Amino acid sequence: MKKLVLLLFSLGFYAMGYSQVSPKQIDSIVNRIESEKTLKQKTVCDTFTVSFSNLATIECLKFYFVKDKLFKAIYSNDYHRKDSARNIPTRFDVFYYNEGLLIKVISKDFDNSPPTDIKFYLTEKDLKKFLAKETQHYGKYDGANYFIEFGYALLNEFKQLNQKVSPK
Repeated sequence: MKKLVLLLFSLGFYAMGYSQVSPKQIDSIVNRIESEKTLKQKTVCDTFTVSFSNLATIECLKFYFVKDKLFKAIYSNDYHRKDSARNIPTRFDVFYYNEGLLIKVISKDFDNSPPTDIKFYLTEKDLKKFLAKETQHYGKYDGANYFIEFGYALLNEFKQLNQKVSPK
């Protein structure tokens, strides 16, 4: 009986591990997205002035899609000095989607010199966490949960952007 329980227990772990998408498979999907030549792009940018300074914040969202299916979103945030032609990058995040599921996030960490990439591989389990509101209202940069919430917010933003533009 003990052997049967141990066998079933280990098979459960094997099935769980086997059903998870591996980072290699996610990277393969990301490489296909990056090599896709037919992706269309929509860009939304806005500028906000920082009070009592000569700085302005420039936020941009770039959506890459085919037939109203989002495959990639890029969020960037830069500071711009009014007396300079140079922008100072503060945030640069790339979100990858497959069939409406956030699969990978690459966030550029500008605190290091040279800037480094922080990578998060996400699965359907992370979507369930988001839908169960377990990631909602997490503090800024609180690990993968922040990027899960932000990534699905971008997906919803893309859907709303398409509804406004598409003729009914």
